[in-house]
Amino acid sequence: MQIRPAAQKIRAKLENFAVVMVETLYPENIGAAARACANFGVKDLILVRPKNLDQEKMRAMATKAGLTVLERMKIYENLEEALAPFGYIVGTTARLGRQRKVYETIREVTPRLIELSGENRIALLFGNEKWGLTNEDLYYCHTVVTIPTTENASLNVAQAVVIVLYEIFSQAAEIHLPKPRLATSHELEPMYRILKETLEAIDYVPHENVTLWMTTIRRFLSRLELTSQEVRIIQGFCRNLLWHLRHQPDKGLSREQTSAPAREGENESSPPPSPVSSNK
Repeated sequence: MQIRPAAQKIRAKLENFAVVMVETLYPENIGAAARACANFGVKDLILVRPKNLDQEKMRAMATKAGLTVLERMKIYENLEEALAPFGYIVGTTARLGRQRKVYETIREVTPRLIELSGENRIALLFGNEKWGLTNEDLYYCHTVVTIPTTENASLNVAQAVVIVLYEIFSQAAEIHLPKPRLATSHELEPMYRILKETLEAIDYVPHENVTLWMTTIRRFLSRLELTSQEVRIIQGFCRNLLWHLRHQPDKGLSREQTSAPAREGENESSPPPSPVSSNK
């Protein structure tokens, strides 16, 4: 069973946002935009003069998650009519110029959108795949934002929808992912002992200052924040390595150098079992 991270508290009123796509050329992008809306809690998708409404292609890209958004989608022939219910309109553009008056990125404008969404409906306006929004389209916008990219980059309109919605959702939502339980000192110390034994067996520890060398290794491993399972993996690796060294006399290693403390039920003549048998 898959468990997906979900926001526990959302400061924005996501139902007051709508994605408005103007003269979209490809139905696949409409479907992908519907899927993005569903992923980030936006219910309304509005099309203005779409060029192709192939249901099969739209539904394929929307997947099951976005079908509800597609089913309630509204279509208009006039942009002014489509935008009439909205109190705040955000245009998007990749082209910057004197007439476009673009001063903010979507990340910069998002805190204001979150506050406005409590009492206002907000339209997020996207142009078509070839030329984006025209200056006439931007005429209706309260602000125009851009998505920073490298100089030669080109975002697909559906990708732009995903980025804009994710930016709004990520700033509005509180998401708490569970952190793993770290290994205790009681679990770590046996691991460090067998690790030291292994390093000595392969002659990898400077004999003049073993304590300093092992302190360096301990500090390094501490930065990894090892879990109990990861500790068992390291111990198991060391046990198996020591067992193989012990059973290769031509390596010139004494039994005392390579002896690993046997666990209950282990046989000296057979390799230790795998260290990971469960996902605790």
